[in-house]
Amino acid sequence: MAVRTDLPQVAALRQAVEKRFGRTVGSRADFALLASEIECITSEHIAENTLRRIWGSLKGYETAFDRTLDVLCHYIGFSGWEAFCKHVREVSGKESDLVSGGRSVRTDSLQAGDRLRIGWLPDRLCVVELEDGRTFRAVEAENSTIRPGDTFECSLFILGYPLTVDNFVHDGQAVPRYVMGIDHGLTTLEQLKSSDL
Repeated sequence: MAVRTDLPQVAALRQAVEKRFGRTVGSRADFALLASEIECITSEHIAENTLRRIWGSLKGYETAFDRTLDVLCHYIGFSGWEAFCKHVREVSGKESDLVSGGRSVRTDSLQAGDRLRIGWLPDRLCVVELEDGRTFRAVEAENSTIRPGDTFECSLFILGYPLTVDNFVHDGQAVPRYVMGIDHGLTTLEQLKSSDL
């Protein structure tokens, strides 16, 4: 039976295989070494190109046979693909949530010049100012990668959730995405009044 390689469980399997292998795989040499190690450990063969298809290095292939996934699961210590999927369901925490209530700020509710104080663990604190549209500029920053003058785009800030921003420009260099509060989310979110400035 064919299994789509864009399934979340296949992504989890790739991560587990790379963890067992000791590094991420991307080059042809990596795939050749991984194929060799899998065969040594499991006594089962997976071709290098099959691995490249599962990892998305060879375009035009969107499925993998469950037998191939079984071998990868054997390599990481599971009896097979079904056992691995069951394990993923059992150990995965809550990965989605309906967010209602709580403290949040929508960018479209702000005006140019409005400022927000945001913070996240362990001791990060920033004041950002809306320039226009969705673009914010950092005006103050403590203990953070963000520095005064850095800019980013954002539509929504939610207390207790990670903040993912687009088009982050840090020290003059553009980065497509930047995430703050990865594990615990924003711990501080307040709109500053003009008297706070």
